[in-house]
Amino acid sequence: MAREIGFGKYRFDAQIWAIWIAAVIGSFGFGIVFPFLAIYLSQTIGLSEMLIGIVMMSYMAIGTFFMIFGGAWADKFGRKRIMVISLVGEGGLLCMYTFASEFWGFLAIALAEGAIGSLYPPAANAMVADLVPSDKRPECYSLIRIAYNLGAAIGPMIGSFLLLSMSLQHMFLIAGVAVGAMAILIATRTRETLSVKKGEEFQYRDMRLAVKDRTFMFFCLLIAMTFLLYAQTLSALPVYSNQELDIQMSLYGLVFATNAGMVVLLQIPVTAHAIRFRRTAALSFGQGLMALGMVIVFFVGDFLGLILAMAVFTLGELYHSAVYSTVVADLAPRRLRGTYMGVSGVAIGIGDSAGMFIGMALLGALLAPALLWLIMAAIGAASMIGYLALRRLISKEVDLGTIRLDGAAVEPPAGIPK
Repeated sequence: MAREIGFGKYRFDAQIWAIWIAAVIGSFGFGIVFPFLAIYLSQTIGLSEMLIGIVMMSYMAIGTFFMIFGGAWADKFGRKRIMVISLVGEGGLLCMYTFASEFWGFLAIALAEGAIGSLYPPAANAMVADLVPSDKRPECYSLIRIAYNLGAAIGPMIGSFLLLSMSLQHMFLIAGVAVGAMAILIATRTRETLSVKKGEEFQYRDMRLAVKDRTFMFFCLLIAMTFLLYAQTLSALPVYSNQELDIQMSLYGLVFATNAGMVVLLQIPVTAHAIRFRRTAALSFGQGLMALGMVIVFFVGDFLGLILAMAVFTLGELYHSAVYSTVVADLAPRRLRGTYMGVSGVAIGIGDSAGMFIGMALLGALLAPALLWLIMAAIGAASMIGYLALRRLISKEVDLGTIRLDGAAVEPPAGIPK
């Protein structure tokens, strides 16, 4: 029997905590350098805004595409192997940024790093799904999300101090070492969790099964719509707050810090509340709050109003993130968990990318820029209804979160409406 460690009801297989620690280390390493990347490319490498945009867009695009292969290869070759290969490759490529001094060199490394780095998330999510039964997955995925946010919050602060004594060029080495430490931790403290019966081994043609799963693809569409809204907080909202509300960019940093702080402090209690309801109800409620946050942005005209809007939006994000990965895991056949995680990752990437483009385009095209937030609220309302409609398409066991690791159903926890 696997050894479980933890605290209170948050007791999981020991390697879940290895993944948690790895998440903190890795996001810390990225947080040291990536918030300052655009400035580095502009001031040190001398790239124009257009070339910087090409680098970042290419990085995101190829990462989104390779998510599919990360999941498929995790189903074929094993979760652990793909995780370690991804981390070793990414750590080495982060170190190589130190030697990039012009556009084509930086673009080549960014493409390679985006591709190999994107293999890790679907494999790691599949490993978690292999180890944790459905009723405990929301808490587990929430803990890991907190880990990423902890590292992402600490990294930029440490990076700011390091920039006083060293160049960002050399800080890429620190980021590479951090990801290398992740690789060592995963290689030494986890075991392979992929287990398939003879004759059920993964074949590449199996990738089509996820795409042909209409219920799953409808769910992926809803996920993309959710992340289209989230993308506004990274693109259109900071520009709007500065140009239309005259809020200094330094103050917008506090608005975004509200999001990160709420994730760290409230993800666990919100998840504990969310799992008392059907998965579709939690997803729909979360999406509704995100839409309400967009409506509040439309009406506010000052810094405190923007803080309120972000708080409401983030609360909705917490409810949504509490269960969506669990639904992906439960919809997937056991032997295709990696593939399904990869396809859902592509949906997230498409939502992020499309959201940034659509938001910025509308912000520049609309005669009344504030109307952007009503448009986003309408998209949020549509996906809120979509999550309720999903209830008719998924099994009762998936909606209640009562699927064991072996695929059998169990009684739902007390209090969840049947």
